[in-house]
Amino acid sequence: MSNIAMTSLELARWQFGITTLYHFIFVPLTIGLAFFVAWYQTRWYRTKDEKWLRATRF
Repeated sequence: MSNIAMTSLELARWQFGITTLYHFIFVPLTIGLAFFVAWYQTRWYRTKDEKWLRATRF
């Protein structure tokens, strides 16, 4: 019986590790991308240059 509990514990640790890595990578990435999109939108608004609008819509 302890073998099954150990397997469950190991699976739970793997799940926690994968979830932690996912949040560690993708949360800062999306926050950083939001900053760049806001920057591109501001540049387009001030210059009316279409390359900034295309970068925003990409």
